[in-house]
Amino acid sequence: MIDFLKKYSLPIGLRKSIKKNIATRQNPHYRDASRILIFFTSEGNQKFAIVKGLQNRFEKEGKKVKCLYILLKDEDKPDVHMDEGMQRLLPDDFSLFGDIHKPEVNELLAADFDFMIHSDLEANIYSDLVMAKSKAKCRIGRYFEGHDEQYDMMIGIDEDKKINFLLDQLYHYTKAL
Repeated sequence: MIDFLKKYSLPIGLRKSIKKNIATRQNPHYRDASRILIFFTSEGNQKFAIVKGLQNRFEKEGKKVKCLYILLKDEDKPDVHMDEGMQRLLPDDFSLFGDIHKPEVNELLAADFDFMIHSDLEANIYSDLVMAKSKAKCRIGRYFEGHDEQYDMMIGIDEDKKINFLLDQLYHYTKAL
């Protein structure tokens, strides 16, 4: 019953979150940036390995990187230790209108990250809510039609491209800033 209600109430909460988020947006220079938040939807161990690769690339350049992921389905749960050091978010952590009931996630989203990178090929209502609540200076992700209020920079890629290609593009364009 709650899932049925959330289907209709979460979009209302999303619009509210977009209006409430008055964070100062800017395009910081990559060379001056120090903190990056990578956000993604869990799709199994392979996705975790690919995202960890992106995290390592940023860390080799001296950036402090945090990772946040949302686990929508139990079968996408990572193996033990794959998500070590990452913050997990579940659909149950969202209220009926999209408020997050996990203080450590709220702290991450309220932090002044230089960049927040959404590393998914597809958007969902939960990823939209997280992106809308972020106070990061620059929110970057794939181009999703009609989602431009949640992003400061969107990268268009063809539908047939894989996650590796998206992450390479996200890395390339983030470094170009």
